[in-house]
Amino acid sequence: MESQSNSLFHRIRQNYDYFFLISLIFGLMGTILFHRAGMGLNSFLFTIIIVVLFIFITKKLNISFTKWVLFCLITSILLSLSNVLTSSWKLQFLNNIGILLLLDTSLIQLLSERKSLGFFDNIKNILLLPFKAISSIGLIFVEGNRFVKDKKIIKNDKFRNILIGCMIAIPLMVITTALLSSADMLYGKIAKSMFEWLLYRDFYRIIIKIILGTLVCYCLLYGVTKETAVTVKEKTKASPTIGITISSLLLLSYALFCGIQIFYLFAGGIFVLPKEFTYADYARQGFFELLTVTGFNITLILICENVFEENKFLKGILTAITACSYIMIASATYRMILYIGAYHLTFLRLLVLLFLLIDSLLLAGIVLSLYNKTFPLFKYCVVVISICYLIFSFSKPDYYIAKYFLAHTDTNELESEDIYFLTTDLSYDAATLVVPLLEKHNDSRNLYQIDKYCKPLISDTKDIRDYNYSYMKAKKLLKDNLSFNKVD
Repeated sequence: MESQSNSLFHRIRQNYDYFFLISLIFGLMGTILFHRAGMGLNSFLFTIIIVVLFIFITKKLNISFTKWVLFCLITSILLSLSNVLTSSWKLQFLNNIGILLLLDTSLIQLLSERKSLGFFDNIKNILLLPFKAISSIGLIFVEGNRFVKDKKIIKNDKFRNILIGCMIAIPLMVITTALLSSADMLYGKIAKSMFEWLLYRDFYRIIIKIILGTLVCYCLLYGVTKETAVTVKEKTKASPTIGITISSLLLLSYALFCGIQIFYLFAGGIFVLPKEFTYADYARQGFFELLTVTGFNITLILICENVFEENKFLKGILTAITACSYIMIASATYRMILYIGAYHLTFLRLLVLLFLLIDSLLLAGIVLSLYNKTFPLFKYCVVVISICYLIFSFSKPDYYIAKYFLAHTDTNELESEDIYFLTTDLSYDAATLVVPLLEKHNDSRNLYQIDKYCKPLISDTKDIRDYNYSYMKAKKLLKDNLSFNKVD
């Protein structure tokens, strides 16, 4: 009897015209919304379109949305909405990564055979999906040829074969031309001028983007359903003695480290730091190494749980490592707070605090999964990361970074580097705080930075596709300050 995943794979192949049309709509809409446009309303609209395409795909394949898939799709829509509300490229970059991962998770959850996968299986499927999609590129041409032949769209076999040959030859020509260009300077110069003539024409760029978008969508559908019906054998787990030995030795090292943290960092002066250290230096030293060890501990616990046989003593040691990890997280958080107190708040430092919060919540779920094998750890991790990051994304951190900076700085004595930080490191999310200050410090020392900050708002080239609320709010604020309209 044919498995579900194979039937889905074959049904997609059999309905080539339907799924090719879905993929073509994906490519067309992506090109229309993003060609020569920034990030804004188009991100929200495109995510909505993808969700609608998901609905059409599931209807055709007779698949129902689960609550888990709905959560992932709704979260991806909310992240795309955040792209409309913020002008921070850092947030938009992180939002887009989140959208991509959530949509991939939804696709895998809908079209994979086994719905209740373990934590590592889910991670593996997400990581392998791009490679499975790339390996499926040839299928779109094979199935396209079969469809055209069966439907007799192109009756002349010779002409059809020529078209197929051209489609296969074009990417090969690009590769060989690049190699030959390196071998001969004159040939390279001629080839470069030809490609520039083609690629600098908007028409060709649009066609290429539509083709790439169509290929990506169709290959993802093939990739997620292909080769998923593998019979999963029961894994033979290793002896827990190995895990106990590894984790016990690490626990000894962690216990010593945690003792130092309690006596020196948290004790409030019971023990004195060496003379060569200030608290700010001590707080910064080893912070990222500490963060790495915390991440390593989470990975170690997951691996021990997955690789070694269940053992009460091993569970106890891993629980103790978890407790040490919490002390490490507390140490890292305290170090970062000390460092922020000395050197102010930045986006990266705020993001690190978010990671530490997420780490602490993930550890709680990992400990629960140690004692309860039915605990849905992967879903728990996705929900925790999604909710924490959504709150962070919608809070517009640049505004609070500026607010913290100004609360701890004499605004009458701002230096040029302070103006640089406010206008370059922060987005227009902080404009309500920054613009009044720029008017106050509009002198020759800061003219270049003020001009650089204001020019994009004055010479506005945005259209409805990349409409951005934060950007437009800053633009209105700048127009209300008449002195800035004189900036060239």
